[in-house]
Amino acid sequence: MDEMSSTRFLYGTMTLPDGQVVEYRHIDSADTAALQRFHSHLSARTIYQRFFGVMPELSDRQAAYFTRADGVERVALVAIDPDEPNEIIGVVRIDHDPGTDAAEYAAVVADRWQGHGIGYGLTQVIVDAARQRGINRLYALVLPDNAKMLGLLADLKLPETKTFVDGVERVELDLTLTRES
Repeated sequence: MDEMSSTRFLYGTMTLPDGQVVEYRHIDSADTAALQRFHSHLSARTIYQRFFGVMPELSDRQAAYFTRADGVERVALVAIDPDEPNEIIGVVRIDHDPGTDAAEYAAVVADRWQGHGIGYGLTQVIVDAARQRGINRLYALVLPDNAKMLGLLADLKLPETKTFVDGVERVELDLTLTRES
């Protein structure tokens, strides 16, 4: 990962396992239409696994909310299609829980790009960003059949705790240590 950062915003490139170089950057309000296009190309299964329900389109209001990330309390990164520089192929975000050292984590990758390392690469960058912002714990709410996301979280090699509540796995990652520590 080649990462540039200020105290708030992140951008850089990542090299995927197949050698493809993908740009990532902090999401911006100008990304509203691109985020809606990205969402419109996701399969129903991918949408369900990310949002736990049917959501065939991302409304203007939802897209505006998701693109408003201050880079401190809410950090969101997008991966950009190397062949279509105006198109998003992955999104990862953290939302800090006020008054705590924890943040909720979520990610989604375009179906045709799943399994190429984009989610993992973006997650590594956002874990580092969380640490820089004093966040010591990330938690993700994951459907039990979402093997790709559960595998991605396990591949981070961070100590994790899993609890099962209301049909959803809550996976909490300790960012203060690694499994090897």
